[in-house]
Amino acid sequence: MDGNRVVVMINGMRYLIKTVEDPSYVRELAQQMDLAVHNLAISGSLSLNESLVLVGLEYLDCFQKSERNLDNMRSQLSEYMEDAALARQELSALKRELGLFKKQGKDDRLEATV
Repeated sequence: MDGNRVVVMINGMRYLIKTVEDPSYVRELAQQMDLAVHNLAISGSLSLNESLVLVGLEYLDCFQKSERNLDNMRSQLSEYMEDAALARQELSALKRELGLFKKQGKDDRLEATV
């Protein structure tokens, strides 16, 4: 894999990461992971592996929930787009109907009510 080689520190351990991502982004992720592991370590007597597993599960949970929220937003957006398309069709039909009324000479009565 071509890309960047980034050295990060998590819980005092050095890791070499090969990635196509921007190095500053990878370092930021590592800093977040390091902070999360550190917060778990000071709150109890967990090993590094236990801390990493718990942090991984928490992040995976957040990811899954974000994916579900994104799917819900996509579904809502799709519904809004369908509603907008129907509204455009109704508007076009009403414009055609208005044109017919005007052709039939009924536009004076229609303008008085609008």
